Amino acid sequence: MKEKRYWQNSEPYHLVEVLIEGNNVIFKDWFDSGKDPNRNDWSFKEFLSGKGKEEIIYQLGDSVYFEILGEVKKIQSRE
Repeated sequence: MKEKRYWQNSEPYHLVEVLIEGNNVIFKDWFDSGKDPNRNDWSFKEFLSGKGKEEIIYQLGDSVYFEILGEVKKIQSRE
């Protein structure tokens, strides 16, 4: 089964994206689609220690945070 590597909110005019690239979790917060997003990159180690938890829960909810956390743990266990 292929792991999920992309999540986003469905709120109009304010896009929040979280994706897994390599060994990083990337959080993008687009307030204005014509400009660069606010962006945070966390290594798996940082993410597993709690970095990004508040931002993701605030923007996307608990269930999405724990889904992302599960994917990170699954990917890291294979390496």
